[in-house]
Amino acid sequence: MSAIGTKTFFFFEGEHQPAEHTISQPDYFQAADFVLPRKGITLLYGNKGPGSLIGAAVRESASTGLGVCFADIKVDIGEWDSNKHKLSTFKSCRFLNLPLRANREVLDDVNQRWNQWLDREGAPREDFPRKPSNRMDLLDRLVEQEPYRELNAIAYDAVTRFGIAKFVTVFNLEAILADQVTVIPPQTNLRFRLPDHA
Repeated sequence: MSAIGTKTFFFFEGEHQPAEHTISQPDYFQAADFVLPRKGITLLYGNKGPGSLIGAAVRESASTGLGVCFADIKVDIGEWDSNKHKLSTFKSCRFLNLPLRANREVLDDVNQRWNQWLDREGAPREDFPRKPSNRMDLLDRLVEQEPYRELNAIAYDAVTRFGIAKFVTVFNLEAILADQVTVIPPQTNLRFRLPDHA
């Protein structure tokens, strides 16, 4: 079994951080028209983005007087595959990192489905996953399709107030390694709840 490392942060009021906090619909400084998936928990992934957003969270805390906590969260992804992802490898490596770690077949397949859904809504076509989209709720439909339903998590580029960041939505909450969640400072027990159940 392999795991990826993800991050999140949350703000709190008062001098003491809460004993418990639930991550459901996080605010990573995304634009107002950015729609997060609702069938998974969205976290931060990789080196691109989390650093600038965590810095932004520290500045936000300083300017508003809110407290801020950070968390490192490990997610089981099955077998790590160092090659670019193919549609045929989702059963073994259950993590798709768009667009960099996906081959052309995957990128084209996601784009074709994406634009079919946008066409049905009368919305303009997009170049996702090669370029960021604000309609990340469409991932909820993608993970209902074969072979995407095999995936525990999908990472993608997202536009925030501080530039492009890498978000990752975990669709299989059982893949979150609860015993390896680290909160800094460590006084808060972190829980996860799907936005649909919030």
